[in-house]
Amino acid sequence: MSPPASPARLNTGQMLADAEQLLDSTADGPTHDGLHELTLRLRGHIMQLIPAVTDRFSSWPRNDDTLAQAMAGTGRAQRQLAVDPPDGSLTQAVAYAQRLARTVVELTQHLARLDCATSREFP
Repeated sequence: MSPPASPARLNTGQMLADAEQLLDSTADGPTHDGLHELTLRLRGHIMQLIPAVTDRFSSWPRNDDTLAQAMAGTGRAQRQLAVDPPDGSLTQAVAYAQRLARTVVELTQHLARLDCATSREFP
């Protein structure tokens, strides 16, 4: 297994752009083949984001709200990865991919909060 990506190598802008393809109500949805590829990319983003967020836990006091929210978010993300993609209809596949997209957005927000607060509070 490869080591987690360093924060400098994470392209959170591209991760959010991929998520927005499914969450933007005005955008055209991807084709069936495009949806499969996008779903795989979103799963990969989550696999990169979970260790990036959890790596920041050690510098936080255990009674901090930001830490508690990030810990809960990574737990939800891990459970989301454990769910198998649906074999059914396109509607089910889109709903599954949208859940992954929301998870990507949530993890990038946690990462930003942890980084922002670390730079302000912990010199």
